[in-house]
Amino acid sequence: MFSYALRYGSLLFTFILLSGCATDGFFNANKSFGILGAYTLLAPTSHGETIIYARIIMEGNSVGCPILIGNKKKVVPTTARSLHPDHSNGMDTKNFPVTVCEAIIAPDTRYKDSSGKIDLRAITLNPSAIQVYGDTGCKSNVCLGNASAKKFQSLAEQGAKTLPELILHMGDYNYRGTSGPIKNSIYKDKKYAYDAGDGGYGGDSCGLQESYYSQNASGSESPDNWTDWNNDFFRPAEKILSSAPWVFARGNHELCSRAGPGWFYFFGPGSSLPGGVAQQQCPNQGDLATPPTTAAKHIQMIPPYFVKLKHLQLWVVDSANACDDRSSNTLTTQYQSWFNQLQKNIGKQNTWMVTHRPMWGVNQPGKDEAPLTKMLQTALKNSNGQALPPQVSLSLSGHMHLFQSITSIPPSKRPPQIIIGNSGVSLENITKENFSTTIDNETVNGNELRKHGFLQIDYQPDGSWEGKLFNKFGQTMSECGSLSKQRDQTVCELGKGLRLY
Repeated sequence: MFSYALRYGSLLFTFILLSGCATDGFFNANKSFGILGAYTLLAPTSHGETIIYARIIMEGNSVGCPILIGNKKKVVPTTARSLHPDHSNGMDTKNFPVTVCEAIIAPDTRYKDSSGKIDLRAITLNPSAIQVYGDTGCKSNVCLGNASAKKFQSLAEQGAKTLPELILHMGDYNYRGTSGPIKNSIYKDKKYAYDAGDGGYGGDSCGLQESYYSQNASGSESPDNWTDWNNDFFRPAEKILSSAPWVFARGNHELCSRAGPGWFYFFGPGSSLPGGVAQQQCPNQGDLATPPTTAAKHIQMIPPYFVKLKHLQLWVVDSANACDDRSSNTLTTQYQSWFNQLQKNIGKQNTWMVTHRPMWGVNQPGKDEAPLTKMLQTALKNSNGQALPPQVSLSLSGHMHLFQSITSIPPSKRPPQIIIGNSGVSLENITKENFSTTIDNETVNGNELRKHGFLQIDYQPDGSWEGKLFNKFGQTMSECGSLSKQRDQTVCELGKGLRLY
């Protein structure tokens, strides 16, 4: 390393002067232009292969970006990510005083920077240790002020101990920044942000054809911002953030009317770097004083994409705009076209569906057995295949604030549904350990658990897998497995000896 420093000393010294990277570590908001976080994510190339991005969050705007140093001293410069949320669509705000720098990196290579503050572990495209989290944010009435999201933090710290090779997040990262009505001095009555029909707001078309209210509209006093993202996700995820590549599903709390600007900037799979798909951002959000009469021109949907690994592929679907209990607007047709594309493009590889809203979930079984999500189910039934292809062996989701597993009874060919919406947010009040019910005309067996946790999966090259739902102490709360359905058992069984409520 000493000889390398001599060879590239002037370059690195200039970089340090420009970027101010010699700080006291991650998440130090008191140091000018410090490194606030570093992580990697898997995304599609423009040709459908898998690309790996390293992203580094720097404090300040218009700052220098760090240089990564890989194995064999290979130098990889990072560049500032395009479409900064403070300067998009004619806006000029100061809600995100950070810069995301990014680079394309190679697998099986560990990357550091000259200051020693960045350490990105080598990435394998043949992962066996897979962790799943969902709904990790903390509501503002629970995490007061700038407190870190402690529930998620304790799970992330426990997860980091097991050295994951891939991390899947099912969406809903930022709750305290998207909670309750929009703050404004214009309306005396409460106005709620567009949420695709959730929470009873939005009318017959799930909000698509009603007045569009957005936290990020001009005149709003509660726009998306870095502080909420830092407190709800980046600070509590510090121990696990750079330990493995992420795949970030988009939740309804990351709609453009809510925390969408930050999600597209930090986690969007697109980039302006060569080879990737195009980077996207939220469109203009209108004026809160005279809200748009429809949401149609103000939402942004990400086309589904595959993350292709050696023995597994993920089909990542943006279900943020899918209505839970209705299918009465034109977005149903959009989702239908995506299912048609899946039939054509899936290939032969074992595939998991990764999306925020569950294809098959049950809202309060035994009390209100309304299935979720009607829009996705209707779109699937209307598609050419009328069912998921047999290559889809598992559906992973979040959205419901609990852990739930759904197993369809033969002769059904639906894949199992596992919902991991219990990784930090306040949990549902009603759960039922084991139940049987009907979802979209098919009988299912299921179980659910109201306790915080994350799912750890041991994946094998033949497509078989075993999983355990862990709590913050590393105790097993549920055991799951791919062979359970073949044995006419539920895909997950709740653990014995632990308090389930």
